[in-house]
Amino acid sequence: MNTAGQVSHQTQGTKIYDQLFDPSFNWSDLEWLRKAAGVPVVIKGVLTPEDAARAVDTGADGVIVSTHGGRNLDGLPATIDALPRVVEAVRGRIPVMLDSGIRRGTDVLMALALGARAVFVGRPYIYGLAAGGAQGVERVMNILRDEFARAMALTGRRSLAEIDSSVLWPKQAQANDVRDQALRPPMVGA
Repeated sequence: MNTAGQVSHQTQGTKIYDQLFDPSFNWSDLEWLRKAAGVPVVIKGVLTPEDAARAVDTGADGVIVSTHGGRNLDGLPATIDALPRVVEAVRGRIPVMLDSGIRRGTDVLMALALGARAVFVGRPYIYGLAAGGAQGVERVMNILRDEFARAMALTGRRSLAEIDSSVLWPKQAQANDVRDQALRPPMVGA
């Protein structure tokens, strides 16, 4: 804390994040960034419906539901669990994409069924690179593509346009409701 009793966002000791994060950057800076960049600006790390709506309202061209690989803050929800609420908040006004947690073709199918327009692949790509260089990456991506194609076929979908929430099992489609109920205390006498 500083002398005014406010928490400082500057890290202590190692300066790994000091060069990556500017604590003074805020939503009002998005308009400036859009003008300065001259290209579409997509906000990564959106996990709440409030942030998704704010991104739309402040001119973002898209949002990426991401925990940045889960390495920055413990206790965050899985991106697949946050996705439906973000999609609902955006209401089709800008694309919603998903990063973090894609490991299988069925993960891609589920993300698209829940409203993502695209997914990003991080760790599997890196694992392939570490295990076999460029050929390892190619192999990982081929496996992921083949699993996705198989999942589409097994759910009777011939195109991306045919993927909707009906491909999800009721447990997956209602996962957010179930999790919400699990977090509520039991009713008296139940």
